[in-house]
Amino acid sequence: MAQMFTHTMKMKVSVSKDELLAALRVNRERHGKIFTEAREGYIKRAKVAIERRMEELREGKLVSLDFHLAVPTDYTAAYDTAIRMLELHQDKTIELSAEEVRCLVMDEWDWLGNFLAINKAYSNMANDYATSKGL
Repeated sequence: MAQMFTHTMKMKVSVSKDELLAALRVNRERHGKIFTEAREGYIKRAKVAIERRMEELREGKLVSLDFHLAVPTDYTAAYDTAIRMLELHQDKTIELSAEEVRCLVMDEWDWLGNFLAINKAYSNMANDYATSKGL
């Protein structure tokens, strides 16, 4: 994913519903682990930043209360919606566009770069995944 394609592919592919569900569940699990680790990392860093400022305030220093910690992002709902839609799908196969394959199978959503950019500040898993995706 180091370079996003900008043209729209018109190709469609028929995919096994079960195979697609399995891929989505793996992608969702990885996403959830990254977010959980980022959340924990954010809370630790925020506590340290707040304690430092509190100590300076106790010493009578004037300190900025601006914190430059981006809140971790979570797109689990996108996976949950796609999984639920597939669970409701009546056929054993489903037709996907190139864009749907990119998101659902290859886990290259439009928001992936932003998700990893923010969360890798707090998560080793996000760093590793970003590297594997060429980000």
